Amino acid sequence: MNKIMKFWVAILFTAILFSCEPDKPVTNSIEKQVIKPEAAEEVSINASIVRIDKDLFAMTKKEDMEKIFLTYPAFFKQYLRGIANKPMPEDVERMYQYYNNPGLKGFATEIEAAWGDMSAAQKELTSMFRYMKFYMNAFKEPKVYTIYSGLMEPDMSFSDSAIVVCLDWYMGPKASHKPNLYEYMLSRYDKPYLLPMMALGISTKFNKNNPADETLLAEMIYYGKAHYFVERVMPDLPDSLNIGYTSKELKGVDENLPVIWGHFIDRKILFETSRKIVEQYTGEGPFVNEISNDCPGRVGRWLGWQIVRKYMNEHPDISLQELMDEQDAAKIFKLSGYKPPLKK
Repeated sequence: MNKIMKFWVAILFTAILFSCEPDKPVTNSIEKQVIKPEAAEEVSINASIVRIDKDLFAMTKKEDMEKIFLTYPAFFKQYLRGIANKPMPEDVERMYQYYNNPGLKGFATEIEAAWGDMSAAQKELTSMFRYMKFYMNAFKEPKVYTIYSGLMEPDMSFSDSAIVVCLDWYMGPKASHKPNLYEYMLSRYDKPYLLPMMALGISTKFNKNNPADETLLAEMIYYGKAHYFVERVMPDLPDSLNIGYTSKELKGVDENLPVIWGHFIDRKILFETSRKIVEQYTGEGPFVNEISNDCPGRVGRWLGWQIVRKYMNEHPDISLQELMDEQDAAKIFKLSGYKPPLKK
């Protein structure tokens, strides 16, 4: 083979070699940094899921109901939202009659089939609480109590010492009874969303904001901090489970970010204070029709998350504690340098 032939063979081989390398996907989203400090693994934590749903199902007499309340006083105070040191007889009677209903016991049977022993959830909860305790100085792990209520109680309720979770809310599309919610919200009430939604709820305890700042930007940053908090305490969590978008919706907001961001900039609404306008972009809804029927609801929250993620990526010396303490939304936005491409 002469030199010229060898040269062209080498060129052809190189072209084939590089053509086989997978193209890096083009994205407008801010890259997620998976952060798992080794020191967090050494944090001592007591994360327990107390299966009161099983006790309620096994109950056969009023004394059993009273025993449940007396055994778990934090649950008693949170569930009945009372301040008494012990349950009143009328509380015991009312709750016994309620949970002794054969129809309601059907929920317990479904929960057992759907959740089993909850060992996987227990493992995830332990990891989540460990990161929370590592990052947040004031975090004290609450007890998690699971019940069923026939969908008559909130899906979760929070206090400093207790989180009460109604598992019948989180049984997914195969459940015989579903929460009375719009279809676009129902998709989030499935088992994989329980702990991310719990983490979002816990974030409110640490997420400081300036009450005097009523701008859309402040609301976006507030939610952005909340979702970033979840990202850090559940580092392996897919973004779809964090924000509650389908894979198709996530792909759509990424691909159409120039249009979405252009809408915010062109209309000069970042510093708008009208509550109606703020809700249009951060509140629940199947879509944001001001932008497009294909733009999912809560897109302002997603944008706020992108801004906060960019801010933290640009300032790795800032701790999660410091981020959650920061009340100046405009400062976070400015220092993030967030400038997605605009539609040409």
